[in-house]
Amino acid sequence: MNYVDSLLSRGEQIVYVARQHIFVLISNILAELSMIALLVAAGVASHVAFDTSHTVISDLTASSLILLISITMSLVVLVSGFIDYLRWTTEQYVVTDRRVIQVQGVLNKRATDSSLEKINDVELRQSIFGRMMNFGTVAILTASGSEGLSVMDRIADPLAFKRAMMDAKHNLERGYGFLEHAYPHSSGATGDIQRTIEDLANLRDRGILSSDEFEAKKQELLRRI
Repeated sequence: MNYVDSLLSRGEQIVYVARQHIFVLISNILAELSMIALLVAAGVASHVAFDTSHTVISDLTASSLILLISITMSLVVLVSGFIDYLRWTTEQYVVTDRRVIQVQGVLNKRATDSSLEKINDVELRQSIFGRMMNFGTVAILTASGSEGLSVMDRIADPLAFKRAMMDAKHNLERGYGFLEHAYPHSSGATGDIQRTIEDLANLRDRGILSSDEFEAKKQELLRRI
């Protein structure tokens, strides 16, 4: 079972899943590869430049010792790059029909929830380069002060993420968020759709839905028949 699935409550549906833009991973890996190249080049250069006849430790000469240190440090940087990849694949930003879940950690997991109904403000930040590459930072404020601030840094397609989050919040407040997932496109769901339209009519009569919202949802459901 996916870790995110294990966090869901009964009946809770995933609306949208995002992660950091692939550019973030590529830039980190390129930086680490450049570091490895520099370390190897420095090790080889020192091996050539230093006196190879002078023994420092046991049978190791100074040049060989520097080369060995450079290779060891390169392996450490290589492992760091692999960890960056694992972190990128496991870190997710999930919008459900009830909340926003931020999952972090490769082995030790950390999940931060923000209830949709408690979201007060949403801030989207995109640089010019971020707009060109389609990534940005989304910050949501769920309470007064900085303690209620959740930041999704450099995620891919932030506009779609924000749109999905605000649509889910709107549906939850209107009382029909579950309808987006309850009945998929299927010709055999006529009876279920009819009952759903009756439920929508009941919500309209109670003043939870406006007439325009009822008609829009009704037409959407009828198109699935």
